[in-house]
Amino acid sequence: MAGIFGFFDYTKEGKGVYPDEPPKGPIATFFAVLGRKFWKIVQINLMYILFSLVSVIVSILAASLMLNWIFPGMTIEAIAKLLESTGIVLTEGHAFVEYAASQLVIIYIILGFLLTGLSLIITGPVHAGFTYILRNYSREEHAFIWMDFKEHLAKNFKQSLLSGLISFIVTVVILFNFAFYLNTEINLGIFRTLLLSIITIILLIWSIMQMYVYPMMVTFQLTLKQIYKNSLLFSIMRLPVNVALLIVSILLVFGIPLILFMIGTNITFFIAIVYYLFLAFGVNLLMTNFFVYRGIDKYMIQKIKAAEEMNEEDAAESPADEQASQTESDSEEDQPAKEDENGPLTEVPVGAK
Repeated sequence: MAGIFGFFDYTKEGKGVYPDEPPKGPIATFFAVLGRKFWKIVQINLMYILFSLVSVIVSILAASLMLNWIFPGMTIEAIAKLLESTGIVLTEGHAFVEYAASQLVIIYIILGFLLTGLSLIITGPVHAGFTYILRNYSREEHAFIWMDFKEHLAKNFKQSLLSGLISFIVTVVILFNFAFYLNTEINLGIFRTLLLSIITIILLIWSIMQMYVYPMMVTFQLTLKQIYKNSLLFSIMRLPVNVALLIVSILLVFGIPLILFMIGTNITFFIAIVYYLFLAFGVNLLMTNFFVYRGIDKYMIQKIKAAEEMNEEDAAESPADEQASQTESDSEEDQPAKEDENGPLTEVPVGAK
């Protein structure tokens, strides 16, 4: 079945890659993949918003609550007075209070999308299903959007659901503590600055960890404890790359839409809505999966392959050792045969899905 406008056609393959094509750098390769998979990314973006609608709404509500925690003085009346003091002229029939309310709602929505875009408040199983597809795109392999999404949503359902819940709780706790120490009337002196700095670093590391959690979940057979441990190690080990990725992610899901909305014209408002519906989440998830997978491949997958090759070499040598032992046993019939104490390594450190 061709599906609706080809959106759910999981029988048709996309464009492939040419084996003789010269290798490109990571950035050039990313944009090449983005170009080849552009319309697939558009489909994924639409499906991601549709299936994550509940978590998006929760993110927007959480964003409004957290913003009030952190900036309790940021009320509609205060914003209206600030706008009026800048000398902005509104069209006839519009009051500053109404304009301030609309701007505040836009900020809530954009911050909510940021929480979802950074994988802090998400629908875990949905995120896992699309992560598998985008991970395949990242290593330039084919994936059937609808079929692979359903399969890996189901395969990782329990683990991803729990991970999504953990992410939500930890994020809320971190932001609540930040708001508490920022606005507390207790005189903590320099200790408050120290605490706020520590909480900010924790939030930074936690946000980076989320980029690694789901690619590892759909790639390896690991417990959540192992996934979070590895994610923490990757966050610290590749810190410069991770910070750059985080900044670009914030720009994609928060910075660009914020600028478009703040310009305030009808055309930029329309462009911002179209951008969110068709590109923001898909491009951001492809980018994070692409560059995160390079680290996972280097430090985990290649080590697994090396261990498997070592196992194969040991297994290939074992028959020769047994034959030599048998020959020696035949020549020395009076002596009992010796058992091989060091058999081939049969366990791989990490299992791959």
